[in-house]
Amino acid sequence: MTTPDPADKSEVPLLYIQESIRIEAPIEIAWAWMSDLERLMKVNDFHVAMRFETDQRRGKGTCVIIEHSFFGSAPEPRGARVTHWEEGTGIGWVETDLEAPRSNFPHSSQYRLKPLPGGATLLSDELRGSLNLRFLGKIADRLMQDVFASRVVRRECVYLKEHIEAFAAGWKAARAAA
Repeated sequence: MTTPDPADKSEVPLLYIQESIRIEAPIEIAWAWMSDLERLMKVNDFHVAMRFETDQRRGKGTCVIIEHSFFGSAPEPRGARVTHWEEGTGIGWVETDLEAPRSNFPHSSQYRLKPLPGGATLLSDELRGSLNLRFLGKIADRLMQDVFASRVVRRECVYLKEHIEAFAAGWKAARAAA
């Protein structure tokens, strides 16, 4: 039995979720909040801590260890590497199990910002991955997507909206006081 090649999309069933939300803050302020990787990588409900593997803290190639706790379980480390960094508009990373990179839900997260009229920003949050279960394949991925993962991504969007808008309000107040 061979392991499917993750690059071959015909062999690997994929879970795919994309949610977008309007943020009442200019794109520059949304980016200032999001480009702090330590803050952004802990938005996920299961990411309880993270640490950088090197001195690099920004940009493509940044590597981190993210501690996951699934429903109160003991934290489990997973490796993540920033694969996409478009200054001012987007960040993405891949995340895998350190012991078995092709199992335990290898996935990617992608966040994109787009300016909207009136000084607002559209945030898109995208998740792709697969449970890589041979016995259930696409069915398992579809169930995880419909029952569980889509809710996690929606909560991330709401969390990001609330925190970026609060950050923007603080930024505006600080500028007015100066």
